[in-house]
Amino acid sequence: MKFPEAFVTYTRGLMGNELYSCLEQALASSPPISIRLNPFKTACFDMDIDYEPVGWCDQGVYLKDRPNFTFDPLLHCGAYYVQEASSMFVAHVIRQLVRSPVHMLDLCAAPGGKSTCAMSALPPGSVLFSNEPMQVRARILTENIQKFGHPDIYVTNNYARDYQKTRLKFDVILADVPCSGEGMFRKDENAIEEWSPANVEKCARLQREIVSDIWPCLNDGGYLIYSTCTFNAHENEENVNRIAQKLGADFVSIPTKPEWNITGSLTDNHPMYRFIPGKTRGEGLFLAVLRKRGTAEEVFPTPDKPLSAWKEKDLEGLRVLTHGINAPQQKGKDLMPDISMALSILPDKDRYTAVDIDYPTAIAYLRREAITLSPQAPRGIILITYQGQPLGFAKNIGNRANNLFPQEWKIKSSHLQPLIPILKIKS
Repeated sequence: MKFPEAFVTYTRGLMGNELYSCLEQALASSPPISIRLNPFKTACFDMDIDYEPVGWCDQGVYLKDRPNFTFDPLLHCGAYYVQEASSMFVAHVIRQLVRSPVHMLDLCAAPGGKSTCAMSALPPGSVLFSNEPMQVRARILTENIQKFGHPDIYVTNNYARDYQKTRLKFDVILADVPCSGEGMFRKDENAIEEWSPANVEKCARLQREIVSDIWPCLNDGGYLIYSTCTFNAHENEENVNRIAQKLGADFVSIPTKPEWNITGSLTDNHPMYRFIPGKTRGEGLFLAVLRKRGTAEEVFPTPDKPLSAWKEKDLEGLRVLTHGINAPQQKGKDLMPDISMALSILPDKDRYTAVDIDYPTAIAYLRREAITLSPQAPRGIILITYQGQPLGFAKNIGNRANNLFPQEWKIKSSHLQPLIPILKIKS
């Protein structure tokens, strides 16, 4: 793997020879494999594969080998999420900062790993807005949030300046800002080809603009969690210092353990957290926490108010893609339930008879093929489950069941891979 000369010169100068050599060797090797369990869906499961825990995230585990996740129905059920371990540090940060229900915004959220990780760590009663400004990526975010199944997540497709025009205020904002992607070098060769010093500077300016645009939406005394997946200081230490000075914020220290091997700031003494491959077991991540100066105020509906009490004007100007369980759709004589009902952790789907299917039938269902159920299965709309976990709906007409799994979510491969189970039902 050959890196641009300008990247090597700058990064070696920033990190020093020893740390840079550690990084360079790691980027030439295979990345660690990790997943994060969905705590709202896995209470009845144990691990069924060799694993090691991720120190900073209770639900995170490293796997010894990489199974073909696509062919595990439990992935499609939302029982777990494939996420690199460094990004799971968000869970630890939130648990240190948040003790009571809050309103939180994940501003640049696709594909959804940090949003679902954050929701797993937030106190019950919290509400999360998971936003992605790019429309194609927002569709992927919607799929992953719906599979996660938590009802208190809004998925929106807006820019930071759109949020600034609303009446919404947040106690915590996660800004995992677009970056030059140096932390993706060993995963994506295009990241190397697209890298340039000019692009680094362009990203740094964009990051400051995004934070400035969203800053009015952060409550006084609220927390900004700033993160990137890049190594340079222009987008990291330098940007965070400029943001803190210009907008009025103080750095917040997050306790960590020495065995996590997290590197601090490379340019000053402010509390910052760098996950450097080769030293920390994960991909490249930079994270810092800023607290907005001022006295915290209750300017947004309190989290213990029922969602039904919120006013539509609070959401004016936002393109809400999904929230909780979407309304059913009339198709001919049938009222078809939305996939969000099947995947939700709420009990609303209990009105439909559940039919549990085996592995080959589950893969056929996920390919959106017609499937055949047992003669005992009732006619009409039924809930398809695998190992007790809902996958979606089907309309059983007797000789076959018409598949209601979303077309855009289907498995496109025609290959049937033998299942390498990751989870097993507790005995």
